[in-house]
Amino acid sequence: MPELFHLDDFDRCLMLGENALYCTFKMQLAPLDGAADLKVWETMQELNSSRKNFRHDWLRHGICVPFTCPNVVQNGSTNKIRQKGISDCYSAKLKGYGLKGHVTKIHCETEKSLYRVDYLDTIVAIVLLSLLVIVTYSSLYEGVARYKSKEDYDRITSTKYGKIMQCFSIPKNWDRLSMVHTDPDANQLKCMNGMRFFSMIAVVVCHSFMASSCGFVSNPQYMEKMTFDPKAMLFLNGHTATQTFFVMSGWLLSYHFFLTFEKVHFQFTYILYAFVHRYVRLTIPLAVVVAINATWLPHLARGPVWDQAVGNEYRSCRKNWWANLLYVNNYYEERNMCLPHSWYLAADTQLFLYSLLLLSIIWKNRRIASKVFAASLIMGVLVPGILAYIHDIHIVLRAYPENLQTRLVNLPEWSYFMVPGHTSIGGYTIGLIGGYLYYKNRNKKLFAKTYQHILWFVVVFSFPLTVILLGLLLHDDNYTPSSLETAVYVGLSRNLYAFGMCLMIFGFTQNIGWLVKDIVMIPDLQFLGKFSYCVYLVHFTIILIRSGHTRSTIYISDPEMIHRAIGDVVISTVFGVVLCLFVEMPTSALEKLIMSKERKSKVG
Repeated sequence: MPELFHLDDFDRCLMLGENALYCTFKMQLAPLDGAADLKVWETMQELNSSRKNFRHDWLRHGICVPFTCPNVVQNGSTNKIRQKGISDCYSAKLKGYGLKGHVTKIHCETEKSLYRVDYLDTIVAIVLLSLLVIVTYSSLYEGVARYKSKEDYDRITSTKYGKIMQCFSIPKNWDRLSMVHTDPDANQLKCMNGMRFFSMIAVVVCHSFMASSCGFVSNPQYMEKMTFDPKAMLFLNGHTATQTFFVMSGWLLSYHFFLTFEKVHFQFTYILYAFVHRYVRLTIPLAVVVAINATWLPHLARGPVWDQAVGNEYRSCRKNWWANLLYVNNYYEERNMCLPHSWYLAADTQLFLYSLLLLSIIWKNRRIASKVFAASLIMGVLVPGILAYIHDIHIVLRAYPENLQTRLVNLPEWSYFMVPGHTSIGGYTIGLIGGYLYYKNRNKKLFAKTYQHILWFVVVFSFPLTVILLGLLLHDDNYTPSSLETAVYVGLSRNLYAFGMCLMIFGFTQNIGWLVKDIVMIPDLQFLGKFSYCVYLVHFTIILIRSGHTRSTIYISDPEMIHRAIGDVVISTVFGVVLCLFVEMPTSALEKLIMSKERKSKVG
């Protein structure tokens, strides 16, 4: 059968200069009219009957037109003419298979880049260079002061100018990151930094696997067998793991909310400050990544699939950047989202506002806390279940080979279930309940008996793993769930996973967990966990660049996937640290400096 994926030598093609023409295209195959032997076509149709396989009547090729199809008119020709020429060229080559082909989608490049530097690129470059100069100067200013006496250092850094320089100083911000908290409550919740780190690694690895899977592969059979592989379910059905972040966000919000208003009188201004603080802290680093993706990203390299991998992201960010900064990108053109992984940030922000309202109601009347939490949790189960029933979505987000080619964003499950904030109310509410119970019982020993420890281990590991590994059964083509079965699974699955994660955190705070607890409490992981937000922001761009730089078809295997994932994790961590030290930490320090001045002025 014809190769499903093929790439000619892109760089050799560009060396042709003015005669260079490289085209990537998708071709629909069909049986040749009057062909006597249709065995190849019949084999294709048999393979196509299973959604676990690629569409074998679709070819995705990249060719150097002057070498592969020299009869195609190049100079001055339009894509429509090229499309017809390549279709005729391939149809001639496919006659031996009893097939013909028609190009349905095409993208062509010459020796000149498609992307031009414009005024937005220039503005972003000036801003980034200015930031580099400020951080470098501030680091030298504060760093030199460190070699003076303590009195001189305090005098230099206590001035208004010195305080601002400290905000941008890399050594000072590194000290802030390395600071060890001695507060007992903070020590009990250190487990979250470790969990955040491992969850972040899992997200990067899953996205790395997905990028490798949706590329030009030389052994498509590997992808077609993935839904039979239990370990592959950790990747294919692992999107449920995002509930861990919702649980931790809800937990920390709930705990700090009640702890704060235990010490001060409840005021709406504190609620407003909490939102402003969160918005500024999250948005400035996000804006930097969005700005880079909307300007300089496509200029970094070229390749046969560069426009497919990177160009689409560039165009989405140019068009929909504002939706990211307003945190509505999970509802507005969610299939053309800038930074598709940032749906979580939007959903988390929406649930943050929802939870502030919920907690304010509870604070006004503590006696209704259980009723309010119960109502929210019931809603968190019913909403996704009802939506699944109404829209008749599939019981799981099926990561079939063809679905992975579009990064899953064209599936109805993506729009109706995966990215909206209202479908994750349950997980966030479970986190709120966990934080509230921890606040009420933080000085009590609740799990003292051996059977309670055993039960904790069973629930904490069985619930999440069951939800993920059920994907093996639910990906079976012979299994067709009813609408009611789908609604029940969709309503319960992510909430059961979230419950397992919440119970895990609660157990860690009760000193349960043995080796698992010791691992998440490793001091180095506490430090690395502080970079997790910036690593999360940059990792998708890193993976896009790596994918877009592909020069030939890839032989996919378990070792190759792991090798690529390790590289993506390491490089994402490096750039995440850079973003943290240059943007996130200065933003946080400046915001604290400004807010402290406002508070002092009010007191005065």
